[in-house]
Amino acid sequence: MLRAAALVTVTNRLERTDVPRLLEAAGKAIGQLAAPETVIRVGEKNPDAIWLFARRGRSRPEGFMSALLLNEKGRSALLEGGLDLLDPQDEYLVSQHERPAAIYVWASYTPGVLAAGINRVMDRFDSPHYADADVISTSFTIRGHRAMVRRGFEQGVWHDGRFLDDFYMIPRRPKTLAERLPRYATHDSTLRPTGIRVVNDFDDMMRIAAIRSAVYIGEQACPYDEEFDGNDLASTHLLAFIDNEPVGCMRIRFFGDFAKMERLAVRKEYRRSRAAFDLVRASVALCKEKGYRRIYGHARQDYLPFWQSFGFKVNENGAPFAFSDQVFVEMVDDIEPSPTALSLKDGPYRLIRPEGHWHKPGPLELSADRQNALHTAQV
Repeated sequence: MLRAAALVTVTNRLERTDVPRLLEAAGKAIGQLAAPETVIRVGEKNPDAIWLFARRGRSRPEGFMSALLLNEKGRSALLEGGLDLLDPQDEYLVSQHERPAAIYVWASYTPGVLAAGINRVMDRFDSPHYADADVISTSFTIRGHRAMVRRGFEQGVWHDGRFLDDFYMIPRRPKTLAERLPRYATHDSTLRPTGIRVVNDFDDMMRIAAIRSAVYIGEQACPYDEEFDGNDLASTHLLAFIDNEPVGCMRIRFFGDFAKMERLAVRKEYRRSRAAFDLVRASVALCKEKGYRRIYGHARQDYLPFWQSFGFKVNENGAPFAFSDQVFVEMVDDIEPSPTALSLKDGPYRLIRPEGHWHKPGPLELSADRQNALHTAQV
């Protein structure tokens, strides 16, 4: 990539005569684009909106990347469908001296080696002036999705209580970072094959049993009745995947004023991955979303440094104890509930969503919509 970047020149000095030619070439590959006069207007409003790419040694640009640098109202208009993408309203765009709330990747045409120029533009958008602006884009194909993911985009944007999965985003605003996809709900077999999900069916419970049997019964010779101790059906389980292969799991039990994390297991062949770290962080995030302020657990003495890296401390007055031929210590971590933690103020629908899916409408909400539609039709 560095070698390719050296073959491309990038500039935001827009020549009016270049615009019609570039849009005509791009339109054959992309489809309908904004009119040349619209692109020129956007570029004159903010030169950082339009970037031209040329092969080194050639004077005429052959590709481009364009962005809409949006203020707060523009960001909302984009997500609510009020922004005209073929003729963006000037009131939603920021000037070069203003800090944007969002950078929307408007259109790009980068045939061949010219794609290397995109990194140069993104470097500009990583500068302090733009660092707190979310980068937002769209894609409607699996190929486009994979390209987004490779560049660090996450699928889906939270806006006004709704999860919009047509958008992709690199979240950078503090407010956005607080609203991003929960750590415990990042796996999707098609779009996000590496991630974590909360177990909601018996197929996933079979995957949990297979992982723990391999790790605890197979590797550590733990008796079956000690590993499967009667608490699994009274617990919440998290399952980690790498390329859709189940690789690790965690169990959480919830008590009056604390949650207990236990049975962390990662298959031997995946222990060089981040699965164990991601499972712990996802489990803590889930406890925060349920409003807990304290997490309790048991750590093998030789694994205590791992847990301490997440903020766990040895429980005061807790002496080492043993079971299943291992020595453990008690540990605790004090946490702050999530700003969106579940409460009675949420109303009935959020509280009946499937475990770990409180961030999006559940099947019973869809049935309510069906009932409302039926009532409207009868009226």
